[in-house]
Amino acid sequence: MRLAAAIPLYVHMVPTSREFAEGRPKDKGGPRRRRAVFEDALEVIQRTYDDQGLTVDSLSKRLFVSRRQLQRAFTEAGTSVQESLHAVRMERAAELLHDTSMPVAEIARSVGYRHSAQFAKAFRRYHGVPPSQWRRRAGGKHRYAKAGSAATRLSAA
Repeated sequence: MRLAAAIPLYVHMVPTSREFAEGRPKDKGGPRRRRAVFEDALEVIQRTYDDQGLTVDSLSKRLFVSRRQLQRAFTEAGTSVQESLHAVRMERAAELLHDTSMPVAEIARSVGYRHSAQFAKAFRRYHGVPPSQWRRRAGGKHRYAKAGSAATRLSAA
């Protein structure tokens, strides 16, 4: 008997790297699996929202799923990866504007934007007011927190 002929018999018995790492049984892509992928992806987004290189491809690699599986999981949840990442970044930026005296440019960088003008435009579209006006509405409640302090986790949708 050739060894190559015996190998395919064992392939189905070996768990994937994610299954092995997490001790999870494999769900063949059903609704429960997609919901788990969605929740895992949200958790990664909430932890790494400040990474400017966070993309659908990098996220799918971190989760050991294909790009299409990741997109399908978000579509079933009624959103997209980009919308979720944007929402997490904008909510964290609003918290920083409210709770700190960090300059807007520094807040922009701390939530994953390279350019403060791009951040200000995105913030205004999301919240309806520019970052400076958001801060004024906060009423001067600043705790002088530093960028990179423990991030507040947003509850999953």
